[in-house]
Amino acid sequence: MDSRFFREDNPYNVFMNTVGDLAMLSVAWVVCSLPIVTIGASTAAACEVARTMQEDRDNGIFRGFWKAFKRRFGITMALTAIIACVWGLGAFDLWFLSRQSGNAVSVVYGITVAVFAIIGVALAFVLPLTGRSKLSVFEQIKQSARLAVLKPMVAIAVFVLDVLPIALLATVPGAIAWVPLLWAILGVGVSAWLQMRMIRKAFALE
Repeated sequence: MDSRFFREDNPYNVFMNTVGDLAMLSVAWVVCSLPIVTIGASTAAACEVARTMQEDRDNGIFRGFWKAFKRRFGITMALTAIIACVWGLGAFDLWFLSRQSGNAVSVVYGITVAVFAIIGVALAFVLPLTGRSKLSVFEQIKQSARLAVLKPMVAIAVFVLDVLPIALLATVPGAIAWVPLLWAILGVGVSAWLQMRMIRKAFALE
């Protein structure tokens, strides 16, 4: 048997190690997100660990995740509260409009979806870039909006990855049976890795 197969830098071994790391990252995110209010802190930590993986600087997924999770916990909790309020308002508006009747309702409904989608795109870089930032809560939000204007396609892609599991649950019959499990096992890690890959490439982050 070819001895190269057992080498650590063998492409297959590298790929499988990466998949294993992303699976551990997904598990760490799920565990730390169980209180619900810590989803933002978990997401920021997942993106930070994904970034260190791409920079070949990770010293253990769980250890790195916990360190990143605690680093700016107060800021990420405040950002989570703001983002949750935005999405809560959006969900309420859409629910209210869905119960109305009239020819203009569908137009207003579409406009409401578009407005909140734009807001979501503007907030796309908030959590992924919080880990190493020293900005305050509102400065972090302003930075995200500014970067979204500079790189709108990247912001849209990050936003799509964020809402993908929710969109699948809402539109695909039977998705409730496999989407949560897939995201818990691997999806979160893959999403964070892809987001940070695009962000690092778009803004030449080192």
